[in-house]
Amino acid sequence: MEDLLEYRQLFLDKLAAAPDELRAALAGVRDARAPLEEGGWNAHQVIVHMRDVNAQVYPPRLYRILDEENPTFENFDGEARMAAHYGSAVGYHCDPNEPLEAILAEFACQCAEVSDRLRSLPSKAWNRPGTHPSYGTHPLQWWAERMLAHIEEHLTQMRRP
Repeated sequence: MEDLLEYRQLFLDKLAAAPDELRAALAGVRDARAPLEEGGWNAHQVIVHMRDVNAQVYPPRLYRILDEENPTFENFDGEARMAAHYGSAVGYHCDPNEPLEAILAEFACQCAEVSDRLRSLPSKAWNRPGTHPSYGTHPLQWWAERMLAHIEEHLTQMRRP
């Protein structure tokens, strides 16, 4: 049990530190508007995506798990959302001119809020389930780990030479 508590503490520390990691990764990007890889997103798009996924996917799922009995989640297609909304004036759009610092600040608040809320949970809350049509039923801890894995995936993408 103590190992699990230590693991969760380290996990939440890593989640809270993710915005600083993102800022450091961004410092290594020469041009935030140039694609990070051929045919891929640029750094601005990646950071918008990370912020929007936090706003619309992982934290809301975590909070629903805490507030509801085994909630069922909708699919979220980040690629389709970016294609439909980045630079679009339709619905919730992603402004290509939005300052990076504003996006990073919002992302930092999201990560801090989630890590603070999860830090206060009793151990049994980490086992509460949530269901996704493709991923199946998993406990809160699995969903929280998916959130951090998503962040780390994009940190790696930003750090590539």
